[in-house]
Amino acid sequence: MTDYMILINEEGEIETIDYDEITPVAKPKARAISTLSDSRISYGVVYLNSKAHDGKAYLTFDNVSNPGYDGYVTGSYGKDAAYIGTYNGKVRAMQSGVVMEFDARDVSIVDYSKADISHYYINDGYLYHKYFYGKSSSSAQRVGYELDYMSEGKKYYSYDGHYFYTDYKTMIDDYQDGNRNHAINSQNPYYNYFQFLSHRSKTSITASQFDNITKANSESTSKMRGLGNSYISHQNTYGVNALLMYGVSANESGWGESSIAMKKNNLFGHGAVDSNPYYGANGYETPADSIKYHAEVFISNGYLDAEDWRYNGAHLGDKSSGVNVRYASDPYWGEKAASVYYYNDSGLDDYGKYTIGIIEGVQKGYKLYQSPSTSKVVHTIGSGKSPRTYNLPVIILGEVKDTKGKIWYKIQNDTALNASRTDLDYDKRYDFSRDYLYIPSDNVRIVKGTTQKTYLPGDVNGDDKVSSLDYIQIKNHIMKTKVLTGNSLTRADVNKDGKVSSLDYIKIKNHIMGTNKLF
Repeated sequence: MTDYMILINEEGEIETIDYDEITPVAKPKARAISTLSDSRISYGVVYLNSKAHDGKAYLTFDNVSNPGYDGYVTGSYGKDAAYIGTYNGKVRAMQSGVVMEFDARDVSIVDYSKADISHYYINDGYLYHKYFYGKSSSSAQRVGYELDYMSEGKKYYSYDGHYFYTDYKTMIDDYQDGNRNHAINSQNPYYNYFQFLSHRSKTSITASQFDNITKANSESTSKMRGLGNSYISHQNTYGVNALLMYGVSANESGWGESSIAMKKNNLFGHGAVDSNPYYGANGYETPADSIKYHAEVFISNGYLDAEDWRYNGAHLGDKSSGVNVRYASDPYWGEKAASVYYYNDSGLDDYGKYTIGIIEGVQKGYKLYQSPSTSKVVHTIGSGKSPRTYNLPVIILGEVKDTKGKIWYKIQNDTALNASRTDLDYDKRYDFSRDYLYIPSDNVRIVKGTTQKTYLPGDVNGDDKVSSLDYIQIKNHIMKTKVLTGNSLTRADVNKDGKVSSLDYIKIKNHIMGTNKLF
């Protein structure tokens, strides 16, 4: 049987081409890929099939970004990827932070002008990611706060979630050149705080706050209800952030209402493989048991064991790094789990609590030290049983200089250490005060506090000034003619008493009249 590639040309017509008809042409200057020998598609979008050509429930890909660490994904959760080129008979594309190469039988290529393209946009003070699933089906997820280099009413393209473009063709040119030189934030990559925060951290959210959030987002029959204490207690016992676990369970179980959650008390999709999700899923005596199992077995002793084959860092992540790499075929699983905070952030203050550093590039033979004053290497990432990692996030606890003036970062280690801090001991209970190591500051990018747009006190509508339009919005909210939500609601609480009332209205009015300025 002859293998062929499916193309949809600029006129929207379907074409099939034998592989024998595809030959590389001379590469443009600085391009690292080969393209089709004709001009059928100059700038394209790769559409991923839901299943592989051989019947598997997911697609496998060769990892060009971190060779040898191949992965899996499915078009059911993220249909489109950025088309980079066809290389030695395989289709090369970017999705979820990874340059991937697919079997051409598992994908189709569409001219970008005819395609549904995932993109980011700003609305009411938040950053959203719109995903496409095929046949014009789509959804949007809140994935962060508004950034100061973005504005409402525009589309921003990105297939790594870090660098954004207002023009799709410009993005493809950069991807083909292997850089991000023309991104609107080329010197300041965005890292979604909760998506790249290590599980080796603690939330300041209380058990009762978790219970209130669950109640606001679920039906009375939800299996997540009343479990706030379980998330907090297992965080404190196993050293796994309760908020990150909570986000995963909400995403995986549909706020505790999926059939696997309802019938098997499984809030995390444990064992629910793509080929047999319900019958393959683990069953638990109680929903609280699934939280314990997730914290202890899946995360602390599993995905966060630096010598476990699933290890790709301690964060939720994407398909380039983090738990997402091996946990789910959904390329945006980590982003979706992290989004729970941004939908329920009123009165919460976890954002930016920790300093995150990104060890850039591929970590092969990367050494973690016991202290800056010794040559004792406790662990080497990407050596022996330890998998290589890529753009690895770490929590930076402090900065020190050695006797030669070299700067080192004290980091929260992903895996538990033995009592003397001389080796890993993944079976040991994690101890935040014991389980830290040191790395040189070279090649580490600090990303905490990625620029977030700030507003003047009383700027309810976000137009960078305080005017009668703002107090009208507060008045309408109080009268219930147009209720405020999200960041607008937060900004309307001018006196910071936790509610929006006539007192806030008066403060803005006095500011406008000059009797009592807000700033």
